[in-house]
Amino acid sequence: MRSPIPVIGLVLVLGAAPATAQSLGQVAAEEAARRKAITSPARVMSDSDLRADYPVTTPTEVPAWPEDGAAPDLSTPRRLVEAASLQGGPLPAIPVMAVAGGEVFLEVAVNAEGRVSAVKPFRDTPPFTESLSAAVRSWSFEPAEDAAIPPAGQPVDDRTRKPAPSKVLVVGLFRPPALFAATLGQPPKNVGAPSEDVPAPAGAARMPDYPVNAMFDGVVLVEVQLGVDGSVMRRRLVRSAPAFDGLALTAVDALSFRPATVRGAAVPSVAYVALAFRQPVTQ
Repeated sequence: MRSPIPVIGLVLVLGAAPATAQSLGQVAAEEAARRKAITSPARVMSDSDLRADYPVTTPTEVPAWPEDGAAPDLSTPRRLVEAASLQGGPLPAIPVMAVAGGEVFLEVAVNAEGRVSAVKPFRDTPPFTESLSAAVRSWSFEPAEDAAIPPAGQPVDDRTRKPAPSKVLVVGLFRPPALFAATLGQPPKNVGAPSEDVPAPAGAARMPDYPVNAMFDGVVLVEVQLGVDGSVMRRRLVRSAPAFDGLALTAVDALSFRPATVRGAAVPSVAYVALAFRQPVTQ
């Protein structure tokens, strides 16, 4: 059974209440007196006080370069750093009425959007030149890229890279319909000189052999990546015709190239070699 609460405890609790009430009243009186003593009240803040002195920039006005690095000077001289790369297009048709073979060299201008803007033959063999030119005009490319020339010993600043127009070499080697390359017909002839900014074959082209066991026609397209000295850095089959691929690559390996130069500086470049095989006509 709980013990009764002592009377003195109750008296102490009840006695504390008036002291607390009196203290709060005194605080309220002091606050009222303080407010009456203020002769010049503070100005109330409004929306106009929160308005910026200068308009806030939109997201499109944010600087393109990080704040911790100086923006590159895009007005400095530039150089080609990446060659154009073929993305798609038709193979040349083989003129079936031709009785001979032919060599065709084309200087192909590719604009910054990756479209072919001009095709200029500088080695011609009718009717193969027309066939190859017609196909190439429909090709589409990943455009080349140029960049600001960095100071000596410094790497290229990738922030300065952008699509750029360039030139591509296209070579067509069309085998005659015979087991041996020498046949009747109009021989290839030079019809101009290539520009300095396009690579060019540096020697005679080798006509590919025809596979002994093949019984049909075929066209192979090979991409050749060239270094700044014109050497072959890489080659790959873009369009394959399995029976002819090996002999096509052998013919491509026999080619040598003069490097491309832009504004006096050698640049990386690309060449495409179309090799057309016709089934030999036998008696």
